[in-house]
Amino acid sequence: MPLFHGSGRVTPLGRQLLAEHIRSDTAAREASVARFNSGVCCIFILTALALGPLLGWPRALSVAGMCVLYAGYYAWLSRVLDRGWFHPALCWFNVCLETAAGAWIFLFDILYGDVEQALSNPSTVLWSTLILLAALRANRGLAFFAGCLVTAEMLLLYFFVALPRMSEPITLMFTPTLMVQRGVYYFITGVLAAFIASHLTRKAEEALHAIRAKDLLGKYFLHEKLGVGGMAEVFRATYSPEGGFEKVVAIKRILPAYAEDEDFVTLFRREAELGSLLNHSNIVQVFDVGRFSDTYFMAMEFIEGLSLRELIKLHGRLPPEVVAYIGAEMGQALDYVHRRTASDGVPLNLVHRDVNPPNILLSRIGEVKLGDFGVARAAIHVRLTQVDRVRGKLGYLSPEQARGEPFDGRADLFALGLTLHEALTGRRVVSGEDVSDMTRSTPPPSILPPSTIRPEIPPELDAAIMGLLQWRVMDRTPRGLRLREQLCALTGAFAPYPHGQEALARLVQETMVHKRVPVAVPTPEQETRPEGGPVFARSEEPTAVLSPKGSIAAGGKD
Repeated sequence: MPLFHGSGRVTPLGRQLLAEHIRSDTAAREASVARFNSGVCCIFILTALALGPLLGWPRALSVAGMCVLYAGYYAWLSRVLDRGWFHPALCWFNVCLETAAGAWIFLFDILYGDVEQALSNPSTVLWSTLILLAALRANRGLAFFAGCLVTAEMLLLYFFVALPRMSEPITLMFTPTLMVQRGVYYFITGVLAAFIASHLTRKAEEALHAIRAKDLLGKYFLHEKLGVGGMAEVFRATYSPEGGFEKVVAIKRILPAYAEDEDFVTLFRREAELGSLLNHSNIVQVFDVGRFSDTYFMAMEFIEGLSLRELIKLHGRLPPEVVAYIGAEMGQALDYVHRRTASDGVPLNLVHRDVNPPNILLSRIGEVKLGDFGVARAAIHVRLTQVDRVRGKLGYLSPEQARGEPFDGRADLFALGLTLHEALTGRRVVSGEDVSDMTRSTPPPSILPPSTIRPEIPPELDAAIMGLLQWRVMDRTPRGLRLREQLCALTGAFAPYPHGQEALARLVQETMVHKRVPVAVPTPEQETRPEGGPVFARSEEPTAVLSPKGSIAAGGKD
């Protein structure tokens, strides 16, 4: 196993992953410490006021006032951390602030009492407690720093504040020798706290070995879950074989409940097989497929970006040059899919059958990738058997698909036309309620040129998209390569290269930063995270499952 040696010890990759997890949880731990400290300070306020007659009100009010400031700071800090703000230096600052509390109490005792009270005050035990508190932050350097800081504070206060005020003869317990010994004890406490922090980390490594073993798919180590559908889930993963080689990939894994479903496993393996046949820069690559323990998985290319659906949702209508670039890249991808042949040269007649915004992935450097070949099939097989169900998403079906008629790659081009039209106008061309219009013999009134909504769209782009949306198959743009040629003919500010590509990269980066969008990966059924950060939104349009007779049943899932 790449994460663990045969002896069970965690490898550098395992330690790195654990360190990443601990760092990712630092803000939450610091918020918990802040809430705890705020509560303790409130208790100290009440205690100081209750002991006012015994300690003297000036000293009691000074201690209470200091605790009020500390309680207010930690209450504010916990709220800020809960809202997502954090800086790595905060932990070090808080340790300095916490250890300073003992120094303030020491000074109050000297100011309102005498040196002996300051040196014998039980509150000095607080210093040791604060050193151990630093160990709970799971950072041995921070725990050791707290021990050194307390040692320095105590010795400096003793030699420069307390000792000059002491009269002879000095009590044995307060002599310089024994006070230095006390400082050594604080230092040893810091070393002990660092040991505790290291021990906690080591135990966490062992727990990582025990708990995450089931998530180790051979040479793939799973990280956070990026999406989950009805039958499969997707993770960010690290491919880490022997030799130190590492690569970030996306792992699509069948949910355990469907791992024994032969029909679904066959569909899953078919998707992997089709993906392995397609090697193109505009298609999400499939690297591996296999079975580990009780489930099947597929390793795919990891795309750092977001889907076209999310970009439209978060940004609205896209610039014409961006849409022209996406169309040119997708035209090239679909042309490759439709012309792909088997190893013996026989045409596969592949049709994607599910071209729509969620399945078009956009990277932060301007790449355009077509993903999710889960329902792709050879169209010739559909024609010959006449028993295969035609699958796709309502609102992105071609007329011939909706009528249950034979179809070819031009059905994908029609779906691409609907997608590009939506990207330009920011609205769906065919909504779920109007899907029955797709079975008409004439185009529905909703299919109008994008320029009717955005007059600034160049006529060439308008014509290219409407060429894809021709109702009769024979009138439609015949090939994706022809679409690419039409779009590449655009010049000036609307040219897809380089203006469209640069604008898309900039748009994706700005959207990801503004909305903190996680990386996009191909998923079978897209889903929104509860906190609102889009991994992928579950497709709003239901899947259409068409019987050979052409009747539409909405709501089916592949």
